[in-house]
Amino acid sequence: MPQMGASRIILVSLLGACASLTAAWGQQIPASKGSREELLTQLRSDNAEVRSEALEHLRTDPVALGDSKVKAALVALLDRENQVTCCEDEGYAEYVSWLSETVAKVVDWSDHRQVCILANSLVLPGELAGHAKVAVPCLLQRFKNGSTLLRGLIVGMLIQAVAKGKNDLDAATVQTVKQITLSALRDPDEGLKIPTVEALKLFGEADVIPALRIVAETDPDPSEHYAIRKWAAEAIAAIQSRAQGPN
Repeated sequence: MPQMGASRIILVSLLGACASLTAAWGQQIPASKGSREELLTQLRSDNAEVRSEALEHLRTDPVALGDSKVKAALVALLDRENQVTCCEDEGYAEYVSWLSETVAKVVDWSDHRQVCILANSLVLPGELAGHAKVAVPCLLQRFKNGSTLLRGLIVGMLIQAVAKGKNDLDAATVQTVKQITLSALRDPDEGLKIPTVEALKLFGEADVIPALRIVAETDPDPSEHYAIRKWAAEAIAAIQSRAQGPN
């Protein structure tokens, strides 16, 4: 598999999608560390750099992360950043990545709204897959209504979530994810197909091998672009190896 994973490829695409960031990122207005209340106020700033600096102070403070006010503020901040549809600076993408990872540590997994906010973040934290019962419905809704650029990453997370939490999901939901997966493998959009193949290499089961074999045998010549044929063949081999169990 490529060193530059699908998440990175798609993130770079998102960074180049727009010419400006309405949140005023890049104005170099750092937030100084103050009291916890001051940091909470800074999280609500109209300047993205100030919000980022406040997050940096809070996310490394275990005591602060145990505070219900901080938890609520971080979830609200992620909800706000989820509404930003474009950005021009890679620093902003790094900031929202840290934010989603921090929220994954403090989110109330019994709260459907909070989990869906996490599932709508630019970078999908792996913790979502460990809470399949509540996360998968949110991910399915996002796949239905979300950005085309992120659909591949959503499918990848759905595949991982079903693999880890299949016993917690009803048969209809598992079947829906399977159909989305098969459709993604047939889709000519590489941004959708590549993350799907990557996820199947790690979490796929034998029932997707026929669809992967079609990709491995018929996808466009690898010399033209990404070697999807090769990656599909690697995914098949990985699935077969898992099915055989340890030697």
